[in-house]
Amino acid sequence: MIIRNLRMALRGIWMYRGRSFLALLGVAVAAFLVISLMSVLYNFNQTLLRQFSGLGAQQITVIPGKLMNKKAIDSGLSDFASFAPAASTLTYKDAVDVKRQIAGVDKAAPQNEVMGALVHEKKGYDMIFTGTTPDLPPLLDTQVAEGRFFTQQEVEKHKHVIVLGSNIKNNVFGNASAIGKQVKVNGEQFEVIGVLGEKQMFGFNIDDRVYAPYHVVAKIGKTENASLLFFTARNAENVAQVEKQINHVIGKNHGKKDFNLVKAEDAVHVIQTVLNLAGTITLAITGIAFLVGGIGIMNVMLLTVKERTREIGIRKAVGARSWHILSQFLFESVFLSVVGAVLGLAATYGAIDWIHHYFPILSNHIPLEMVAYTIVFSIGAGLLFGTIPALRAVRIPPIEALRYE
Repeated sequence: MIIRNLRMALRGIWMYRGRSFLALLGVAVAAFLVISLMSVLYNFNQTLLRQFSGLGAQQITVIPGKLMNKKAIDSGLSDFASFAPAASTLTYKDAVDVKRQIAGVDKAAPQNEVMGALVHEKKGYDMIFTGTTPDLPPLLDTQVAEGRFFTQQEVEKHKHVIVLGSNIKNNVFGNASAIGKQVKVNGEQFEVIGVLGEKQMFGFNIDDRVYAPYHVVAKIGKTENASLLFFTARNAENVAQVEKQINHVIGKNHGKKDFNLVKAEDAVHVIQTVLNLAGTITLAITGIAFLVGGIGIMNVMLLTVKERTREIGIRKAVGARSWHILSQFLFESVFLSVVGAVLGLAATYGAIDWIHHYFPILSNHIPLEMVAYTIVFSIGAGLLFGTIPALRAVRIPPIEALRYE
């Protein structure tokens, strides 16, 4: 019986293939929007969570001004307007004092940065010239792929040594080794002593940076203040206590609270809040798209019922029961909806691969549960929007149907 209904449904769809294709296309677009947008949000969320997990629960970042205060973090999005960025007053001394005075701090890395250009044998590359200390690579969970990172002694002696991000090394030196080569950065001579491994992170581009001792960059860029201060606590259990101590030490240096501390879990909370809001809005938009696609199927099925009135009458006259007629038209609407969803899914795989090709940091993974939900939802939509046309077909009196031209 199921196979016979399916064959009859396929025959009915083929008879009106033009309008059926348009209805199917509407569902395909809706399914494509649902799966692709939700998959992008899912992959973005997972990438950020992996990134912060890699940085570790012990990391504490000090940022200038009131860019992220505790009230805004705890209350979600309602107080985002209270963010007030300000010029940095953070210093190298702040980082040194924190590490020296707080036993619970394991690593400390101040960071300053200026835009610059690296030149080697008339080949140049624009980059971010970053000053820091040897504690930065482990803080950012990155490794040196070639050579070494500079030492604390080289920082204190203001040595002109640099470590290249992977993109800069590849663009300036290609496959050749960069270790020991002499380059110029903003007109100053430097020796390349290391190359960092490739590291893709949202909001922090390591691959297009050149790292040098903090004071060297401060002198070249004529900037004394640090843009950020990175710290790690020795134990995850002591993070809250270490946070209070860092607040005290830096606040004592500044004489006022013109900075904020952000832990990895705080950043994750804000990110999750934003992504949850984006997911809700996306579902609402794509739900409307599914509604439009379902209405398209219903309109097609209503026209089909009207044009096949005589066929319905003949079937009833030869003994077809109401549920035979009902199941036939429901099969047609469900078939259109499911095939549209499958086409939308196929288009999604192509779109996600394309996005991954241009943005490798985003995975091309499509969660199976999302695919299952879409298929189930498409079956439900087919049944829902096919019910009215199917009931109309059932209620057609056989005598009137036979007289219909």
